[in-house]
Amino acid sequence: MASSVPKPRVAVVSGTDRRENIRQAQLLLGDPYVERIKTARQLFIHPNLVSDKNQLASTHVEAVRAVLDIISLHRGDEVLIGDASYHDTKKAFERFGYESLRRSGNARFLDLNDDETVETFAYDRHLARQPMPTSKTVLESDCVVLIVPPKMHSYYTVSLSLKTHVVGSMVVPRSPFGIHARWPKVHSGYLAAHRTLADWYQQHPAQAAIIDGREAMEGNGPMSGTKVELNWAVASLDPVAADAMAAWLMGFTPDEIGYLVYLKAAGWIIDPAEMEVVGEPGWQRLRQELARPETWPEIAEWRENHE
Repeated sequence: MASSVPKPRVAVVSGTDRRENIRQAQLLLGDPYVERIKTARQLFIHPNLVSDKNQLASTHVEAVRAVLDIISLHRGDEVLIGDASYHDTKKAFERFGYESLRRSGNARFLDLNDDETVETFAYDRHLARQPMPTSKTVLESDCVVLIVPPKMHSYYTVSLSLKTHVVGSMVVPRSPFGIHARWPKVHSGYLAAHRTLADWYQQHPAQAAIIDGREAMEGNGPMSGTKVELNWAVASLDPVAADAMAAWLMGFTPDEIGYLVYLKAAGWIIDPAEMEVVGEPGWQRLRQELARPETWPEIAEWRENHE
């Protein structure tokens, strides 16, 4: 990605109506978003469904409905919706009411844990690439729209759109404990984990990201943190910029997030001051200092090793 790339447009909307926030954020992305939707050969909506028990840890059905609201204005063919849950994707669809989305669009639900795979990679602690089976559907979709809640993460610092896109597309067998444990391969050291997100994403970018900040998880995420109401939504055709803006609104500076630092070195813009921010005139006032995970001092080790 060349350093001369135009400023990424990032929409920031505030309000207490989740669905309306996300609808308005998409509209603010304008014709380029519409064209991306209209011309896509295969649309894939990727929510975060890491847990089938904790709604706060997973994408709310109304957030996905807001995405379908806009898509259905421009096309009526099948839209794929799926994730590779750490627990049980099918149970998450059922428990969180995803079946109701059929009233909002022509949706087909996919458990990516059952998908055909293509080999990609994750770094081990020595930064050697190890093979990683990855959803063929995700890699073959030419328009991937990520729709996620903002969460703290005990390993990646934050769980936003890139973490969902990369790790939530990786496919591993169900263990005897009933989970799809990707962590032995992706939790191989903090530096390696952030490098995996950054380098994998550069090879397999997504086309849009929407971060539903109506509620967020602070503290010991991605599944055991506590709820905080933020009442905003962020959207961009540049998921890196969307993550950087969301991280800033959660109280971080972009250079505190390892994978964003690596992507900045590759040419992406991660400073909100360098973005074209549309929507909320006083978006800076939305920033809150969220409680960081207990592992934060350890997570920051990526920087010592990086430097």
